[in-house]
Amino acid sequence: MADLSRQEIAVLALIPVGGLILYLFNKEVPANPQTTTGKEAYYLRFNKDELFKNLLAAEGHFRNISDVTGDTKGFTNCSVKHLAEAESHADEAVCHSLIVADAQTSEKYKKLAEAIKELRHDVQDGNVKASDGIERVRKIRREFEGFNPDFDINKCEACTVKA
Repeated sequence: MADLSRQEIAVLALIPVGGLILYLFNKEVPANPQTTTGKEAYYLRFNKDELFKNLLAAEGHFRNISDVTGDTKGFTNCSVKHLAEAESHADEAVCHSLIVADAQTSEKYKKLAEAIKELRHDVQDGNVKASDGIERVRKIRREFEGFNPDFDINKCEACTVKA
């Protein structure tokens, strides 16, 4: 050891610290993604909550429009806003679910985002009556609830969608 320079000794002293740092960082990415409890799981849960809330809010705004008189108070603008928000959370969930869950779940979020985007574009183009908007949001919500059973509110008979 007497032949080692001070720099070499300092580097050797840092090796255990570097190993500890690598160990701590590797703990955040377990071999089995299903057991992830880190930030990706937190963000996926956040995405699910926001998706659910914004789909319900969009549906609520559609309910405030009469098909007979149309939208005189700008409720479709709010529906577009909530649909855009839901779409963005579905987009984020694509990546988060790939890490936390699996490729199949990620693909479901991708399809969900596309369905929301299609509805949003139709609303922005003025091609959706209020009653159709309600039905389409409910159908999208049922898709979401189908692979997120903790958000399933299908016990409500008023919300039943006939697909």
